[in-house]
Amino acid sequence: MNNLIHNKITLIGMAGVGKTTLGSQIATVNSYEFIDIDSLVNNEIKCTIHEYIQANSEEKFLELEETIILNLKLPEKCIISTGGSVIYCKKAITYLKNRSTIVFLTDTLTNIKNRITNFDSRGIVSKNHTSFEDLYNSRLPLYKKYQDITINLPTPLNLESALNLIYKKLS
Repeated sequence: MNNLIHNKITLIGMAGVGKTTLGSQIATVNSYEFIDIDSLVNNEIKCTIHEYIQANSEEKFLELEETIILNLKLPEKCIISTGGSVIYCKKAITYLKNRSTIVFLTDTLTNIKNRITNFDSRGIVSKNHTSFEDLYNSRLPLYKKYQDITINLPTPLNLESALNLIYKKLS
């Protein structure tokens, strides 16, 4: 078991960076509760995020995401995996920042693009960016603005080495 000194950890970063995969693994190993915001949103909307955005709007989605986060009752020890768009929800990201350590998981654009094969149908809040590269570049400063810790994931992404990097920063 790795001894984390942070009781509440929020993972932020681009879609496809590995927040859910790494977060669930860290939570399991450390007996923390795992909270996946995208799953909570999906449970609420009863359809995919992509379908919800298409039927409503990105703004309606962000309002829903923010409401879900603001209503979270955080357990004593938890790992929170956010959607990549959480940085557009000022109240929500501030709520999380005041209650947890914000960890920005980052990887190269190429590596993330290789993991995201369904950009057009994934349900990514694009804020009118026409390419994943433009979206990535516009979000980086926002992730950096809210992060407490940045973790540059290894290339190629290997679960064990990524987890070791995270533990080193959080222990």
